Amino acid sequence: MNLRSRFKIIVEEESTLERKIQASASILRLALLAAAVVLLAMAAGALVLFFSPARHLLPGYLKESERTATEVQHMRIDSLQNAFQKNVKFLENIMAVMDPSPAIRDSVPPFPVEQSDTLLATSSEEARFVALIRERDKFNVSVIAPLAAESMMFSHVNDDAVFASDSKREKKPSIILARGATVSAIADGKIISVSQSLREGGGYAVIIQHPKGFLSRLSRLGTVLVEPGDEISGGQIIAVQNNGNARNEEKIYVELWHNGTSLVPYDYLGDSPIPAGLSYDADISSR
Repeated sequence: MNLRSRFKIIVEEESTLERKIQASASILRLALLAAAVVLLAMAAGALVLFFSPARHLLPGYLKESERTATEVQHMRIDSLQNAFQKNVKFLENIMAVMDPSPAIRDSVPPFPVEQSDTLLATSSEEARFVALIRERDKFNVSVIAPLAAESMMFSHVNDDAVFASDSKREKKPSIILARGATVSAIADGKIISVSQSLREGGGYAVIIQHPKGFLSRLSRLGTVLVEPGDEISGGQIIAVQNNGNARNEEKIYVELWHNGTSLVPYDYLGDSPIPAGLSYDADISSR
């Protein structure tokens, strides 16, 4: 005979021994009853937490207004990050175009002029177009730029400054001047950019837009005295050099473009008289 364990609860009046309440149940029923009580307690607690002010006491819980504000800020951060990345790419492209150093130039994918397409061979029309562009660039450098410069008044960056002898034919030559000397604009124009130049030995770089399609850039400058948007005249002082080496010499860079074509600045600025005590031997360009 299989006897099941049962539990009985009896409530009786002590004076008369009259039973008031009597209940009995098995272990399984008691377990189910206990589970039901726990579930009801959990449901009641959840209702109290989510439908009463007590929910604000939960860790990590945000008010609806705070949650909305947080989502808006996240969207603004994403937009700012995208705009920042676009500006970084734009500045990298500008610096790659203006900096002829091999490290920067090699980082920019070259235009496949001589290479054939992976799908189609170079057509005769494409070859004629490439040759036309090359001839146009040569004509711009050899004819158009000198003719445009005839009516321009170019001046040197300083009356006592000279080109380093080994960089006169370069498109980014070194110009040597005395420590503490001033740096002047090479022609009339408008300041379009003033920025720090970290890859060129420190200092600042100033870009000036000149008439007739000319653009100049002076870099490795000391204290800059102009701001973007300033209208300047040729020969106007734009910076003061406050650095120098042990020989009391200072070096800056100058670049010149005409309608996007890089020129040799020495052809348009020439030399200034060599000041007493200032040399321009070839090894200065390495310092």
